[in-house]
Amino acid sequence: MATLLDIIFSVMFGGSLMGIIINANDIAAETQTVYNGDMIVQQMLTNTAQLLEGEFRNMGCGVSERVPSITRADSTAFNFLTDIDRDGIVDTVKYSLGSTSELSFTDNELDRFLKRRINSEPEMNVGAVTVFRLRFLTRAAEILPTPVPTDRLAEIYMVEVTVEVQNPTAPARDPSMVKAGERNALYSSSLWQQTRLASQNTRR
Repeated sequence: MATLLDIIFSVMFGGSLMGIIINANDIAAETQTVYNGDMIVQQMLTNTAQLLEGEFRNMGCGVSERVPSITRADSTAFNFLTDIDRDGIVDTVKYSLGSTSELSFTDNELDRFLKRRINSEPEMNVGAVTVFRLRFLTRAAEILPTPVPTDRLAEIYMVEVTVEVQNPTAPARDPSMVKAGERNALYSSSLWQQTRLASQNTRR
């Protein structure tokens, strides 16, 4: 009888230990996946943020002081003038946010293209983002309504930019590990916010 009890307890202990090991392996694999996803989205975000920050800081460069350098300002769309090639010819740069339907082939239902157009050239996709949001402030730090009325475009002194990037594909999570309100895949996210971004060329 004692031998039978020893066998039963051994099986129960072994089963519990095996369950702990399997669960630990699942957690370790999920952690590694998240870490790799974080690296990917940080690189994606860095590339997009550097382009935005560089161009927004140069808006109005080479533009006559008599000409407004910002021609459109909305929460997800921004048009401004600048001499982007430093060739003495003023260019129109347009940024806008695309539709999620354009990236419907990815697993992430939130991602969309951030688009950029120079003059009448074909529109380019400069990155995939999940959030692209703009706010515009006056010299007195008043937040302007969006879209900014045409007669108030000249009041824009600073731009606040918020960008979020998530990886387009992610492995599905074990349903038993998904809590209420959580997504069923391991999407990594990286957020960049540049507050009070101003171009010296608009301080005129």
